Amino acid sequence: MTRKALLITGQESETVSTLARNLIPVGGISIFARQMKQMKAFGVTEMHVVTDWFIKDFEKEILNCTARPEKIFIHNTKDAPLKLLEHNIKGNSWLLIEEGILIDDRIIHQVTDHPSPTVINLIGHNEFLEEKTTNGILLQLDGQEGYFGSIAKLSSTTLSANIRKLNSLESLPNALKSISRAEDCNIVKVIDIPLYLSRQRRAVDLVWLPVLRREDDDKGTDMLLDQAQKNGLDWVARYIHRHVENFIVKYLCKTPITPNQVTAITSLAGLYIMYLFCSGYMLSALCAAYAVGIFYGVSDKLAAVKIQNPKFAKFTPLLEKAIEYGWYFTIATHLSTLSSPDFFAMAPYLLAAGLVLFHLADDIQCEFFRRMTGQYIYTIKSFDQKFQLVSGNRNTQMWTLLPFALFDLWYLGFGIICAYAIITFFVHQLRLVYHLKNFMVADSKTFAENFQKTKIL
Repeated sequence: MTRKALLITGQESETVSTLARNLIPVGGISIFARQMKQMKAFGVTEMHVVTDWFIKDFEKEILNCTARPEKIFIHNTKDAPLKLLEHNIKGNSWLLIEEGILIDDRIIHQVTDHPSPTVINLIGHNEFLEEKTTNGILLQLDGQEGYFGSIAKLSSTTLSANIRKLNSLESLPNALKSISRAEDCNIVKVIDIPLYLSRQRRAVDLVWLPVLRREDDDKGTDMLLDQAQKNGLDWVARYIHRHVENFIVKYLCKTPITPNQVTAITSLAGLYIMYLFCSGYMLSALCAAYAVGIFYGVSDKLAAVKIQNPKFAKFTPLLEKAIEYGWYFTIATHLSTLSSPDFFAMAPYLLAAGLVLFHLADDIQCEFFRRMTGQYIYTIKSFDQKFQLVSGNRNTQMWTLLPFALFDLWYLGFGIICAYAIITFFVHQLRLVYHLKNFMVADSKTFAENFQKTKIL
């Protein structure tokens, strides 16, 4: 099955008559560029744009967007029906996109994954804030009232039957009503979409925003940043990094700087911090380490906001870990030069090795739990969430070092963060056993009976 997309566009911005509404930037890229990237991600190989206005501007956007469908055609209103029929082959599946809407991937997923050949997405009257839906396309379909959810799927037959109504924005509402009466059409509701996102480890509100003016850029970017924010954070990431990262990304996304570039520069800075620790510039290195933690978060959020998927993104966590562990051993290198006899000179390396080994062991057991249960161990119960705020990791441990660094008590501080990592490992291990026992008892009668028979207290 070949998937194609149809976008009817060209409406002017409410505040700038020389700017198409679909070319207003949100999160550093135009709505049109975002639509092209989303269509590419959903397997669209051919995209058709119907417009009589701003044609050169749309052509420029197409050339500047590398992650786009293989073929993109621009048709004027008069020729669009005939041109679309020429490209409509039996068995094609078409995605009809509303212009000027910042739309969540989950809304697109709901339509593309539906088994029906033709699907219209509907937003109920009270499912989004009124300030958003007042700018949506009001529809009454099959006795159901609401607003067009900005995405519909059409079979090749349904497209052909409604082709003359799919060439202008004015006729779009009538076209949707006609499509809803097709035999192969189903109406799906946005309210049925699950809100939980595994990557963010939490329920996240759907992103849906009609963009009418340049001022909507900040509002839309804030929504994208909120969606990119992960749950299960330590106190440093939650109360410090989060706000600084969002502030930086809001301005950085408007520049040509890419997530790959941010990651590369941040990683080089991390390596330089190793040199600073080795050379004895301890306080300067520690302060620089705080900035590195922030900019790795900036890179991740920048990629989410601009829909950029860096080739080496899956290796970034490994790179972060390697740099973090390098810091511990370079701190140990400096501390070893301050100690004698030889036994005490080796002690910092033993502490660094302990830090790394217990960190690795903790990461392995937490990942093992996630893969077994589909949940993160630090998001299940209230205790786990609260412990995660203070659990031992790069952020909390580097900040724990700060008071010791100020009083030049590095050796003591290093020993304390090593103990911190060990305590975190054992707390997570106890919670892992507790949660797995509950999962097994709940899901297996045999496990429940065995636990009951061997109960001690």
